[in-house]
Amino acid sequence: MADYGNIYGGAYYPLDEGYGFIGVRQKAGDFTLAIDPRTSNQLQEASGKLNMGAKSIEIQGTFAKTLDAIPKQHLEEIRRLSKLTGSSLSFHGPLVEPSGFDGQANRWDEANRRHSETQLAQAVERAHELDPEGNIVVTIHSTAALPELLQREKIGKEEKITSMFVVDDRTGRVSQVKETPRYFEQNIKGETYEFKPFEEVNKINKDVWDNQIGEIARQAEIATSNLPTGEEPKGVSELKRQLRNGEITKEEIQQQNPELLPLVMSGDRESYARVLLRNSYDQIKELYDAAYHAAKREGRKDDLHKLEQFSKGLSGETFEKLKELDLDTLNKVVHQGIDLLEDINQKQPLKLFRPFNDFVVEKSSQTFANVALNSYNKFGSNSPIISIENPPAGSGLSRAEDLKKLIESSRKIFEDTLVEKEGKGRDEARKIAEKVIGATWDVGHINMIRKFGYGKEDTIKEAEKIAPYLKHIHLSDNFGMEHTELPMGMGNVATKEIFEKFKDKVNKVNKVVEVGDWWQHFKASPLADTFAAFGSPVTSGGSGYWNTNFNRYGNYFGGYGTTLPEQHFSLYGGGFSGLPTELGGQIPGKNSRATGGTPLA
Repeated sequence: MADYGNIYGGAYYPLDEGYGFIGVRQKAGDFTLAIDPRTSNQLQEASGKLNMGAKSIEIQGTFAKTLDAIPKQHLEEIRRLSKLTGSSLSFHGPLVEPSGFDGQANRWDEANRRHSETQLAQAVERAHELDPEGNIVVTIHSTAALPELLQREKIGKEEKITSMFVVDDRTGRVSQVKETPRYFEQNIKGETYEFKPFEEVNKINKDVWDNQIGEIARQAEIATSNLPTGEEPKGVSELKRQLRNGEITKEEIQQQNPELLPLVMSGDRESYARVLLRNSYDQIKELYDAAYHAAKREGRKDDLHKLEQFSKGLSGETFEKLKELDLDTLNKVVHQGIDLLEDINQKQPLKLFRPFNDFVVEKSSQTFANVALNSYNKFGSNSPIISIENPPAGSGLSRAEDLKKLIESSRKIFEDTLVEKEGKGRDEARKIAEKVIGATWDVGHINMIRKFGYGKEDTIKEAEKIAPYLKHIHLSDNFGMEHTELPMGMGNVATKEIFEKFKDKVNKVNKVVEVGDWWQHFKASPLADTFAAFGSPVTSGGSGYWNTNFNRYGNYFGGYGTTLPEQHFSLYGGGFSGLPTELGGQIPGKNSRATGGTPLA
């Protein structure tokens, strides 16, 4: 009889118990319903969704300004409401960039990172007000203002990196490295050009060093060729210095030492040399700072020692002469600096630029670890769980491997701080970190990698990688192209296979129904559709399932609009009262055909 399901077009067919069922059964009480994030009246939203039948709801602080407008009394009232109804709560934190990257300025800044940390710490504290005696899950996106930092695509069966962002982490300047054919080298070697991003970054680092040092050396060489030769008459050098510093005027020299004025004023080439050497010295200082920062980050102790010895050698009298722009001293120091930086560069170029992906993980993990520490210090064992979510594919840190690195790094920093500053034992600190920091996996977000050439099996592999860190699940379906949010079973998310990878954790974590597009376009609760998709039992005893009882009368999506003009039935009749409307049954809101005066034949 299952084949007869086709006559219903878009409807569920109740005689086939597998129809509409995605293959993984969950109880209705297992689901959490996300409420509208666009309003600060979360109390009204919470009350409405609980009245609708939701057993658990996720309070929304998704937008920072909206979160800030939620009165503290409302959070207290939501807590009372959840106790009264026996429901549970979770919380979605604000979309702020944890790394401190400023998208408008296109640069990273430590002050921005600290501001994000403060904002997220307060959000976690406010979430604790909803459940002070438990461990409420607080979901925070891994990134909020970043594109894909390491753009990966699947072309055929091969995965390729087509672009990546790099950062000068001393200045925070960010730039992009992407696939750009090089015909010159390709034609020389007779080989097809292949973009290798990490080799490209190494090449950029070497080229930057070579170009900057080369420019300094070129200026120094020109300056040297313009330096005065031979000894000057006594007093000329001092008069030049005084004239340069404004301590004496040309007129005063004419009055006091008229015979020396031509020699003092013949210093055009000398002035040119001084300008070049001063510029070279300034560039040496800038490159020295970059080299020291990179050597310190990379742990290159020998290079750090050489750099420190060079700067220490400029103290005292030498430094005073440099301030006075003494030509001989400037010339000597500039050439010493060139030799030192060339020596460091030739051995192994320092990494002035490095992959932005790694940098963001480093900075964001500092933020998440500090937020966790702040929460743990205030709430101890009742501290909220910080659950880091994968944003939509195409955003930064959206893949399982990226999220895994971020969670592990955040846990490690948090663990080390508990040991070193809080006096915890290593094992205890590790257990606390693993409890407090984990992952929220959004199955709809990761499905969007299909847009970049990946398939169903790739989304399943992503879920398998993140499974050990799972604390929370966000459920929304789509077709892998856009960030749409439909009830499960209405797109192509591989829910059954993903849940199988999560194994027993599926029944231990919240499963949040996030279906903003469903609310927007269909103006209806997604609960019944969700229960049907997961084949939820209708009763606690397990008698009957939502997918076999939902839409019993076969109407398209349970009454979301008539499918044929009403006039069709009133003019031509059709069917008996018990038949579906599509097959000529009773028109909604009208009498049956048998009693309404429409001819039977």
